[in-house]
Amino acid sequence: MAIEIRKMEPTDFEQVMKLLAHWNIAPVAPSPDLPVPERTGVAIDNAYVAIDGDRVVGVCSYILHSPILAEGASFCVDPAYHCRGIGEKLILAMRRGMFARGIRTVRSEADRPGTIRWLVERMGCRVVGTSSKRHAFGSPDVGEWTVLEFDIASLPIT
Repeated sequence: MAIEIRKMEPTDFEQVMKLLAHWNIAPVAPSPDLPVPERTGVAIDNAYVAIDGDRVVGVCSYILHSPILAEGASFCVDPAYHCRGIGEKLILAMRRGMFARGIRTVRSEADRPGTIRWLVERMGCRVVGTSSKRHAFGSPDVGEWTVLEFDIASLPIT
């Protein structure tokens, strides 16, 4: 069966949260102990999923900061589905959707060296800096985010 890439639907939410939790990037609500978490939610209108049958096997989402600027947010693929081109298809679908909305620049943060390398080498991102993590989120072995950026208009979106 072919993997379907489509906009996220409300019925996907529970599976998306489980997949994000697997990678320790599930959003959390602010609390007295954690007043400013890394992520507090996933905007369904700004998210794409990879579906295998009735199973969510990947997700890619963004946060809109202005009419032309967005932040890449939740991005992961089920480990059993790695190396099948799913991440690339998710990002390309998201880029097409962002471009159609008028978004031209995307910033994102990543902490896993392999993911950072892949985003730079395969997806056209450039490293523009680092930022400290606010709490244990993402890879437990890395204490800071690598900040990446790409200009949607200068990259192929097909």
